[in-house]
Amino acid sequence: MTYAARTTVAIGAVLLAAVACKDKAAIVRGDSLQTALSEQQVLTNQLGSQKDSLTRVVLDADAFLGQMDSAIKSVRGLPRSKRSASESPLADQVAARREMMERVNALVARAKSTAAQLAELQQKQANLETENAQQREQNAAQALKIAEDAQLIADLGATIERQRTQIVTLEARIDSLNTEMQTLGARHFRAYYVVGTEKELIAKGIIVKEGGANLLFVRAGRTLQPARVLNAEVFTAIDQRETKGIPVPDTTRRYRVVSRQSLDDAEVDARDGTAFKGNIKITKPDEFWAASRFLILVKQ
Repeated sequence: MTYAARTTVAIGAVLLAAVACKDKAAIVRGDSLQTALSEQQVLTNQLGSQKDSLTRVVLDADAFLGQMDSAIKSVRGLPRSKRSASESPLADQVAARREMMERVNALVARAKSTAAQLAELQQKQANLETENAQQREQNAAQALKIAEDAQLIADLGATIERQRTQIVTLEARIDSLNTEMQTLGARHFRAYYVVGTEKELIAKGIIVKEGGANLLFVRAGRTLQPARVLNAEVFTAIDQRETKGIPVPDTTRRYRVVSRQSLDDAEVDARDGTAFKGNIKITKPDEFWAASRFLILVKQ
């Protein structure tokens, strides 16, 4: 082969090699481009999907926020809308959300205030419960004290009632004793006297003649004595405590004491032993009536 031929062949080979290399690089570039396009398509699809999801989220958020805004607007005292009509929907949406945030903030502030008031009320309630517990304890103690006092009063009332019954019984006994004492006193201090001639008093069985010597038909030296049994009905009854004197029918006549009384315990006129004139003034009643409760005066 000639040099030219070899040269031509070499050049051809070089050209073929260069073409082959160029085609290989092109293939590699094509593959890379295809890969990039595929990845771009994937990213595009992902972006579209994410955009759709984001759109739904935004729409859902707008719906939720709209419902919240409608609910918040029904609360009294929250800021009212100050927006004017706008040509930009985006600006309206931003303004609406800003106003909604203002209302949300106002609502949050009110909620915080309400929570603070609630906490304060709860603290007051706790304090009141504590005070009520103390008050209940005090009331329970007071109720117990009242019950004890009431029982004490009831016991005292029962005691007083028993004492009253005893007093009534004692008063009845005292009345009975007083009556008995009065009866006994009346009996004890009761005295009797009688004034009459010897004949009258003998006829009534008040006095008798005793003693003396038996001289056939008469008994010389006989004396007048009170009868052994005296009938109080033929005497005049008196009370020793009240009667201080014994009257006689005739103060000019003389009388003699036949009974056991002593004129030493009395005042009389013209006394001669047991004889006297006028009325009897008793100066010592106890001593005068001690010898006998029956006074017998014989008119002379």
